[in-house]
Amino acid sequence: MTAWLITWKAVGNWVKIENKIAAILNCRLSGETVRKIVELLYINSGDLSTRLSYAKNKKSSHYHAEFHTLDGVPWDGRITCGYQPCLYARLVDDLHVQVGENGEETLIWKERSTPQIRHR
Repeated sequence: MTAWLITWKAVGNWVKIENKIAAILNCRLSGETVRKIVELLYINSGDLSTRLSYAKNKKSSHYHAEFHTLDGVPWDGRITCGYQPCLYARLVDDLHVQVGENGEETLIWKERSTPQIRHR
């Protein structure tokens, strides 16, 4: 199955993430819709003051979800939000759950490659 996969991503071992899978969304959602969802997920993982501040005025937030860029051009195929750890959203392929002998579920997927931009 193809889907939007949103995971927590951190650099280094000093940040411990218990559940790296933040959300799985329908692949038919637009990049802009997913960007808004990622931003809300990140804000709602924070403290109550941050949530309240965002609810009052989201423009005042320091945590805006952003599209990655390819040669300076925004590309809605990958989205990040936040810092250490951050949320990372992207379309993935062959997404499925593998169940181990003890009943533990593991999510398996194939990452998509970044499109190549042709220069003229």
